[in-house]
Amino acid sequence: MADFATMRRRSRLRWLSVAVLVVVSGLAVAGCLITRNVVSDQENKLLKQRADEAGLYLSTAISPVQTELASLAASAAATDKSPAAFAQSTKLLTADPNGFSTVALVDTGTPPSIIASTGTGLESGLGDARSTAITTAEQKIGFTGALVATRLFKVGDASRLGFAYASPSLPGALIYAETAVQTTSPATTQGQPFSELVAAVYAVPRVEQDQLVAVSGSNEKLPLSGKTVSVKSPVGQGDPWLLVAKARHPLVGSVATWTPWVLLAAGLVAALLATAIVETVARRREYALGLVKVRTEELQQSLSDLANAHEQLVRQERLAAIGQLASTVGHELRNPLGVISNAVYLLRGDLGPEPTPAGQRHLATAEREVSAATVIVSDLLEFAREREPVVDDVDVTGLVDEVLAILPPPTGVSVERTGDSHVTARGDREMLRQVLLNIIGNGYQAMPDGGRLTVDASMAAGAVRIHVADTGVGMTAEAQERLFEPFFTTKPRGVGLGLAVTKRIVEAHNGTITASSKEGAGTDFTVLLPVIVSPRNGADEPATQEAQS
Repeated sequence: MADFATMRRRSRLRWLSVAVLVVVSGLAVAGCLITRNVVSDQENKLLKQRADEAGLYLSTAISPVQTELASLAASAAATDKSPAAFAQSTKLLTADPNGFSTVALVDTGTPPSIIASTGTGLESGLGDARSTAITTAEQKIGFTGALVATRLFKVGDASRLGFAYASPSLPGALIYAETAVQTTSPATTQGQPFSELVAAVYAVPRVEQDQLVAVSGSNEKLPLSGKTVSVKSPVGQGDPWLLVAKARHPLVGSVATWTPWVLLAAGLVAALLATAIVETVARRREYALGLVKVRTEELQQSLSDLANAHEQLVRQERLAAIGQLASTVGHELRNPLGVISNAVYLLRGDLGPEPTPAGQRHLATAEREVSAATVIVSDLLEFAREREPVVDDVDVTGLVDEVLAILPPPTGVSVERTGDSHVTARGDREMLRQVLLNIIGNGYQAMPDGGRLTVDASMAAGAVRIHVADTGVGMTAEAQERLFEPFFTTKPRGVGLGLAVTKRIVEAHNGTITASSKEGAGTDFTVLLPVIVSPRNGADEPATQEAQS
């Protein structure tokens, strides 16, 4: 039961350690996730802000295109669409390497046609991309004009981007210009918004690799993954462009970026530390409880031993006093009893060979009572005389036969002998004889109405076993508990010392004596003597002897 309680206590402590580890680790993970989400949200906000700034920068950077084309439209309208005047006004624009590749005055009829052009690239005509942009610009013309950009298209091996500008002051015509496109790095060519970003700009509102206008970072793998921002078309009236951007370095700073993982590591360390502390305290508590338990058991055992020693001392002192009294009384009564016995003997001689019936009866009564008193005195002296056994080989089988011959069974009682044919023990023969006389005599007295007495002497488990059982009246539970106490008896005659002396003799031989009884069903006595001499050679045959009178 104690082991089970200890296991339950250890199990609860183990679960407590696990619970502390799980709770603190969970708090660490939760703190890490929350902090990481906060940092991630802040990073996304900053990236969106930077991307919007980059988109605004692109719109601002291309706004001069509309200004140049509007100026050309006003000049063409003033010269009544003169090709010569248009060529003269656009000569410088196409001569600049960073300017337009070609500029043209286009008639917006169906289909559109070129009135005048400067530069290269329009030799093959307007084509689909140019015509679409021109038609769209004409359709979307407003009070302030309309600027529309084309999709990227190839002219030879070069990619080009076209712009169509329609003005209310130039009815029936518009200005068309193209510029060569190279995917250079905006971060190095277009200023601050791209210095913190890796960005890719597409001339359409979706990722199409052939519509890539510019990319910052030549070593980046395309298509670029990052924050996508729709940028208003530089021409104002066309489809929006697409900006895909990601930060070159954490925008919130390296400290904020590492904060969630620092919190997680610190939390896990705290969880392990807390678990170690709980486990250490639990183990110390378990050790303390175990030590208290051991010390408590030792104290209880010491108290029990002290109580037993005190009880034994009191019992020994009481028995010593009783023994001394018994010895004194026995010696003092032995001489008067002897004198009375001699007087009865002499009185019988004086009455002659044929005394009167009354005299005969009185003499018999006196002799019987003197004999009973002599037995009591003998018991008292035997109880008072405590001596060590004189050990020798004892023929237990022969000793049983001798005792049965000395104590023949009363009328109506039969004796049955069982056990081994020859059993030898090491002990004091006279003392063992006294043991058998007391046990067998008690068995006879327990069967006043007759019965059967079984005497068994055998060898069992390295000991001599003497078993005596009767079919008499039995004993109550209270009588069994006090059976071997000195001066306890349930008989009308006697002082109750026979079984006390018997137990003392058996224990002096390092043996044990036990009794079991049931009221109305008889009593069994078992004596075990541990010191044994091996039986003689020959078969151990059970011997049975019955005597009845």
